[in-house]
Amino acid sequence: MKSTITITQIAQESGVSVATVSRFLNGKVPVSADKKARIEAVVRKYDFTPNALARGLISKRTMTLGVILPDITNPYFATIFQEVQRCAAEEGYSVYLCNTRFHHGDAPIDETGYFRMMMDKKVDGILIIGGQLDMVKITPAYKEALNKLSASLPVVAAGREIPGAGCIFIDSENGSGVTTAYNYLSSLGHKDIAFVGGQPGVTITETRLESYKKAAAASGREVRKDLISLSDYYLPDGYQAAEALISRNAPFTAVITMNDNVALGAIRAFADHGLSVPRDVALISCDRFYFADYTIPRLTSIHHHSRRWGQMVVRTLIQAVQGSTENARITFPPELIIGESCGTHLQH
Repeated sequence: MKSTITITQIAQESGVSVATVSRFLNGKVPVSADKKARIEAVVRKYDFTPNALARGLISKRTMTLGVILPDITNPYFATIFQEVQRCAAEEGYSVYLCNTRFHHGDAPIDETGYFRMMMDKKVDGILIIGGQLDMVKITPAYKEALNKLSASLPVVAAGREIPGAGCIFIDSENGSGVTTAYNYLSSLGHKDIAFVGGQPGVTITETRLESYKKAAAASGREVRKDLISLSDYYLPDGYQAAEALISRNAPFTAVITMNDNVALGAIRAFADHGLSVPRDVALISCDRFYFADYTIPRLTSIHHHSRRWGQMVVRTLIQAVQGSTENARITFPPELIIGESCGTHLQH
């Protein structure tokens, strides 16, 4: 039966010092085999489990991490957060989630306010994914707040590096997935390839759009502004962007969308105009979500391995919390997953 016992009582019954029991529970400093056996015997006798507060007093840590992201309803961020939470739990950490609603059309919550809240809660480290970090133009106030935060505790920022900011930056986007998508559509015979979705002024949009332009130029085609229709990252935005594209009466036979959300919105817009995917329009998405295999048609899309990336960023944060100076980076090259939305070769 579980009994209430203190560390001091364990020390007395084991015949060791309180400091030795603390070292044993902390697990960071070796304890002699004899003392370890005596302590373990008392721990088993009383079924003793140190609570989080006690472990925190011993290790000087709270065993909590903060995660700040812009929209937990977005499948991209939801997938990453699930892996972050799972990996953190495996290492004994609890996670505070701060959802800023930055890209969802609502009035966003000030991220710097979350910075202060996380410091007040004495979290051991913070992971920032997207949000203001993703903007092409970073405000001086945000950069100042980021520097103040990273001076107080370990911070891993999942995004492009901001010069002069003292965080650990890990960026997964280099635009190569868009190049793969464009070249695949070209191999099917498509020449008039449009680009749909993505919010202007956001780094991931600008990076992918630049890769689209370079791929078009490399294939000897003119970069046509009338085939570029930006909006945002959600289903209604895909619909709106596709509507805008259709309204220009510019000929196109294929579309690259920002992600699977945008792809579904675009497919609905095409259907409302009597266009079928892939019969009339081939479609490929730049970011594969979990539902891609369950849509009609199944989406052809670029898989960025978000789960693996989520594991890597949180493990990098935990290593920083534990004082490791090693920042091993693993890259996960984007993978083309061929579904049904591109059809086969273009029928002339």
